[in-house]
Amino acid sequence: MEIWKVLKKSTAGTYRKLFKFAILNISWFLLSLLVIFVGYFGLSTQIYILLAVPIIFLGPLFMAGLEIGIDFINFNDFRVKKYFAYIIDNFKRALLGFLLSFFIYSLLILDLVFFLRKGTDSLFMLILAVLILYILIFFSMMQCYYWGFLVLDKEKKIRYILKNSLILTIDNVIFSLLWLIIILIITLVLILTGFGMVILLMNFLVLMILYGTIQISSNYDKLKIEGLNSDE
Repeated sequence: MEIWKVLKKSTAGTYRKLFKFAILNISWFLLSLLVIFVGYFGLSTQIYILLAVPIIFLGPLFMAGLEIGIDFINFNDFRVKKYFAYIIDNFKRALLGFLLSFFIYSLLILDLVFFLRKGTDSLFMLILAVLILYILIFFSMMQCYYWGFLVLDKEKKIRYILKNSLILTIDNVIFSLLWLIIILIITLVLILTGFGMVILLMNFLVLMILYGTIQISSNYDKLKIEGLNSDE
């Protein structure tokens, strides 16, 4: 199955460059921890302007890791210092991509909470809550392609990326669901170990997203997916 090919490539890739990946992951972890702490500090002290810090920086920090992953896949000798250059180079695209995901997630979660509360007194509202939950899961499945295309297909605008991600998720729903489940399970395991989260989490996510996107999109040579292999 294609999902096992993706998982095998991702784990083998991390092992071959374990030391460099560990340094890269530690850099990402410390920077992400810093911006999340700033946001938490703003929330706890009611300095709400500080909540903008993680919203602004988490996307660029992750997309820079995806760029390093591309260097690895293309057999380039990636250097950790390039990670910081990639943050700057991809800042605008990563920020816009993150803001779009953040907005949609926020909207879906707020709707889910609202309908769940109303669902205690109305079967119709409970049905709507279940529908929103399905949409939330489906959108999470799309995220794997979405971030993969954001970095692999940088010539395309974000609206095309979102559309292509939707089409691939619909066409490959079983693969996409298994892909998401495996990512969530291994992410949870690495977070629970603590040590694994610090040295392996981002590297695993990056390689799973990139290899998965490449594996599935390679099946679409004659593209019905708008704009992926053609100019806008």
